[in-house]
Amino acid sequence: MSDSLRLLLTRLSDPVVRDLAWALASPNLLQSSPQTPDHGWYRQLLIEYQPRLYELDAAPGILHAHCRPHRRLGLYFEALWHFFLLDHSRFQLLAHNWQQVIEGTTLGAFDFIVWDQQSQRIEHWELAVKFYLISNPNEAYEQACGINTRDKLRHKVEYMLNHQLRLSQHPQIRERLQQQQLMPQCTRMIMKGRLYYPPSCQQFLSDQGERGQWGVEYPDASFEPQQKLGWLTGGRRSEYQDRRQNFQDEKGNWYIKVDSQWLDEK
Repeated sequence: MSDSLRLLLTRLSDPVVRDLAWALASPNLLQSSPQTPDHGWYRQLLIEYQPRLYELDAAPGILHAHCRPHRRLGLYFEALWHFFLLDHSRFQLLAHNWQQVIEGTTLGAFDFIVWDQQSQRIEHWELAVKFYLISNPNEAYEQACGINTRDKLRHKVEYMLNHQLRLSQHPQIRERLQQQQLMPQCTRMIMKGRLYYPPSCQQFLSDQGERGQWGVEYPDASFEPQQKLGWLTGGRRSEYQDRRQNFQDEKGNWYIKVDSQWLDEK
């Protein structure tokens, strides 16, 4: 996390506004690739939008209303970006969650097709927010998975790159986009989140991404269990402790507690 984002989060009091700032400006989960925006792109979005974030922090009702229906973390993350695209004058939202059905078969959906006034081009964005545990730092990319062990980092990245971001290249979909003058000239993989490592691990899959630790023991009393929507920036204490749960302390450190069965499931 950049110093500018960390400072901004300390100045914002509303949790949903904090989450919006984090969604926009937190680092990529993994190192940059041709489809992944560089950190300068995110930083510029934050600079442009920061005055509006302060306005929303003073009167967050419109943002709350937009995000309220979305209680699943991935949909909530997408709703934050959806609000931003509707609210920021730089962008025109051309399509959102646009299902592509060809001859009765759904081939996929575009998360966002946008017009960027600055670059003067149509772009296709695919979004994800993910939290993965690294059990073997020597094979981190291959073996990283979520609390739900069926959710694997390698599978998610490959699906986004090879299917979601290539949707516009399908011949019939490409023809449709060209007819409607919506053919993207650029694709972006906006994948945020956090990687959790074993205690004392010094071998990291991403040098710039956010990090936490994981273990099978509960953390000390300085850590508070977080509701699922609190996984972005914290501050949403859960009254329940589960056998697999995400915790944050007052310094912003993160810890995921899993049970020993989690290791067996892998």
